[in-house]
Amino acid sequence: MPDAARELIGPCGLYIHVPFCFKRCPYCAFVLIESDGSLHARFVDVIERQLKETRVDASTLYFGGGTPSMLDPEQIARLVAGKAKEVTLEANPDGLGLERLKAFRDAGINRLSLGIQSTRSPALEFLGRTHDPRQAEEAYQAARAAGFKNVSIDLIFGVPGQAVDDWKRELEEWVGRGPEHISLYGLTVEPGTDLERDIKRGAVIPGDEPQRDLYVAAMELLPALGYRQYELSNFARPGFESRHNLGYWEGRPYLGFGPGAHSYISPKRWANIANVVEFIERGERGEGIVGSEETLTPDQQMLEAVFLGLRRAEGLFVPAFDERFGGSFDQRHGALVGEMAGDGLLERRGGFLALTMKGKLLADSVIGRFA
Repeated sequence: MPDAARELIGPCGLYIHVPFCFKRCPYCAFVLIESDGSLHARFVDVIERQLKETRVDASTLYFGGGTPSMLDPEQIARLVAGKAKEVTLEANPDGLGLERLKAFRDAGINRLSLGIQSTRSPALEFLGRTHDPRQAEEAYQAARAAGFKNVSIDLIFGVPGQAVDDWKRELEEWVGRGPEHISLYGLTVEPGTDLERDIKRGAVIPGDEPQRDLYVAAMELLPALGYRQYELSNFARPGFESRHNLGYWEGRPYLGFGPGAHSYISPKRWANIANVVEFIERGERGEGIVGSEETLTPDQQMLEAVFLGLRRAEGLFVPAFDERFGGSFDQRHGALVGEMAGDGLLERRGGFLALTMKGKLLADSVIGRFA
């Protein structure tokens, strides 16, 4: 691990990438392997050793993947070990029963993120998910019965045949169940995925305009039902925003463990090697597992601050930007901001610069213009 991690002072977020899944979904480009469980114990041994060697003050701990809920609760408990106040576990609905969920609670998990993706059978089939609508409902209810008071769900929009009215009904159904947090992701075609290959063979998915209609519907509906959109893809009841993810968007330091995981301690950023077996073997031998490392230039840091700030509902707090970088944001970008404000993409709210509704629909291109 780079020296920057050993010299870290103050709290940071910890992310553990669990690279195992029952089956890779056709749209997924994450670092993972389809697993029979044979590597799980070795992986946990490596991560546990690395965590002990790092010894940082963790503000949050997040198990992502992959499917972290494939690990046994006892293995999760070894990696939690009282490290943080907010401890999130991503989980797929299938394979979750009441007793297993209780065991995860006992292991120290206090925030559960369920990969529901959809409760419509055709959509689940298209997405290659291994659960059905009944299992999604049962997993959510079992989480409540197990004592989880902070449950987040993930949903994907933009699948073929998804009408706006159906999407709104699906959202209303989930709001009726009462999750504290909802994350929404538009279906994207990642290079090298089965979905990309299917499209090259003639498969058709909705274009940008239908996907924007679905996103607008969610941005209008969820706040009216008590969920504040605090980031482009994330909605929460007051007080239930993801503290871990807020750390990313606020530019706070974080350390990533597991293959392909990224870490950031300004001005350095690094990533672990992505090959799962090689990561485990090198970790067992005590060899380096960092695959790439860079030191961000001042210009790169400023661009990243703009990118992360504009993703948040409040927007970029310009006075803090000026103080951090010792210069004037308005002198640097005033003309560009004025142009995009005139086009209805950005707006000033006191000291904050934020995306408008129109700007959120074009967020990537708007933010990219600051480069």
